[in-house]
Amino acid sequence: MKALVATGFAEDLTNMQLQQRELPEPSPNQVRVKMLRAVINPSDFNFIRGDYKDALQRLIWNYQQEQCCFDPARTMPYPEHPYVLGGEGVGIVEACGSSLLARRLKGKRVAISAGPPEGSWQEYTLVDAKKAIPVPEQLSHEQAAMYTINPLSSFAMVRKVLKVEAGEYLLQSAGNSALARMVIALSKEFGFRTINIVRDSSQKDELKSLGADEVIVYPEEDLLEKVSSITGSRGVRYAMDCVGGQLTSDMSRCLSVNTTMLLYGTLAANGFSVNSRDLMMPGCRIEGFFAGNWLAQQSTLKLISTIRQMAKLSAKGIFKAEVAEVFALEDYLKALELSQQPSRGGKVLLSF
Repeated sequence: MKALVATGFAEDLTNMQLQQRELPEPSPNQVRVKMLRAVINPSDFNFIRGDYKDALQRLIWNYQQEQCCFDPARTMPYPEHPYVLGGEGVGIVEACGSSLLARRLKGKRVAISAGPPEGSWQEYTLVDAKKAIPVPEQLSHEQAAMYTINPLSSFAMVRKVLKVEAGEYLLQSAGNSALARMVIALSKEFGFRTINIVRDSSQKDELKSLGADEVIVYPEEDLLEKVSSITGSRGVRYAMDCVGGQLTSDMSRCLSVNTTMLLYGTLAANGFSVNSRDLMMPGCRIEGFFAGNWLAQQSTLKLISTIRQMAKLSAKGIFKAEVAEVFALEDYLKALELSQQPSRGGKVLLSF
């Protein structure tokens, strides 16, 4: 079978290779999925460049350890090269392990949450049965392929972690991103309001038409002044940031009493500066969210409940995303290059 493999870390695509590999066999808790479509996400480039490994090396449980792990229990080690990339996609479960959950998925079309060493950018992949989600029949392969990372992350952050209450404001950066648009759709469903930060004023009208309550062009407009005006000087109770740098610092000053801001990406910069008293005086919290770790910590019952809730929302079109182009796996270089262009107009997918 064909697989798109990273043979080492690189700032470009020189270490990406299309290789022939043996068909993998599932363990008791795994399923083997015949891939139909796979998505190229910004997070995939963290595995190409080595950003995730650099971040893991800073964590206390990896201090002076030869091998980096995603968790303190060291059950999820960072993979060794060569590894197959790809964080999500859709396919048919054609083989399964002996566990009850795995056997229940046999023959079903599933959206998968994957990642190295057995990512979604290959003709067949192995995935933990907990990370294979049956998708509604009405979804196209393209929409089903995009069912996990952005939909799951937006839903989990809004409904499971922040638990945003109706009538309250949620402040979010990268307001024109696919995930932010899903948050806007969720706000209409659950009755909260969004303040969306963008860098291009031309995006205002479209976001408003999608249901965005407020749109702030940053840094053209003063963020604190605008948020103060919108909220009657109260600030926001909830915030989500995937940019980093100065924007994160400015967003932290927009928080109200006993509030939370989730960090789930670093599009601009890893670091930011926060005045300690900006968090101390109002009793605010800044927390991190990483979808892979969140998913791994959920019980089977909670995961099934989440899947059912997402399926109902998906039927309403809440998680619909734009597709820029679909490429054959053999055209991976063109696909990867296009996916890095900000003006691409949607997600880039691979077809098998």
